[in-house]
Amino acid sequence: MVKSMKMRTTQPSNNKYYIRKSSGGYNRAVKGEPTIKGADVLCNCVGYANGRFAEIIDKNKIQYQLINNAENFIEKAKAYGLKISDVPVLGGIMVWQKGKTLSDKDGAGHVAVVEKIVTSNEIITSESGYDSYAFKTITRKNDNGRWGIGSGYTFRGCIVNPAIGMVTAPTQDSKPSNKKSIDEVAKEVLAGKWGNGADRKKRLTEAGYDYDAVQQKVNELSTKPAKPPSKPKEVTYTVKKGDTLSAIAKKYKTSVSAIAKKNGIKDVNKIRVGQKLKI
Repeated sequence: MVKSMKMRTTQPSNNKYYIRKSSGGYNRAVKGEPTIKGADVLCNCVGYANGRFAEIIDKNKIQYQLINNAENFIEKAKAYGLKISDVPVLGGIMVWQKGKTLSDKDGAGHVAVVEKIVTSNEIITSESGYDSYAFKTITRKNDNGRWGIGSGYTFRGCIVNPAIGMVTAPTQDSKPSNKKSIDEVAKEVLAGKWGNGADRKKRLTEAGYDYDAVQQKVNELSTKPAKPPSKPKEVTYTVKKGDTLSAIAKKYKTSVSAIAKKNGIKDVNKIRVGQKLKI
């Protein structure tokens, strides 16, 4: 399993993943409309997503023929034993339902492939549209809860590509994360740095933080009084034969001068067997 992939930015041509099996390719999708020479499953979101998903796996065949109405890709994927994520995953297939039922009588839905995850609120997809366009890369944001698609659609989930796995925001980035801990952000919230209400939720989500986790920590910090720092426990040590103050100080992770001061010792080189020292 890999954790990255090469992003497709150009329309496929003379590529068997996008050519129908009856035409010498791997894809079992119907012809696209209008049909593209050298990629005859285009224009069609189903044919494109079916081919691109397999191309990322790259086994010179299409192992998972997810041919169906676009909105029913989820059921087809589950039948193959594929996992479904409720957030976009790299190399996965985003699935949208059209209308109120999973019947094509009120629309066949739409599918697109996740090429890049920019943030938890922004992705780049590659896709095709029946009777519309052969290939596009589209930057999609989740501001409307549907990843930028129209109000007649509902986002159902994302089919996990087995060659990539659960790569979600921000783990696909090669740069080290500079995100703060939940505790740090919660303290900033209490200091008024993240606003209130819906504005706070929007800002935290866009910054890649789990709003519910931050808010839970805010509630804990605001209701639980801080515990005062505990004082170090005093230890009494009885000097043994061969002991030195430096050895005793090292054992208790303190200093010779601290022990001498606490016990009124004027000459740190003179301690006696049986002498009791407060540490």
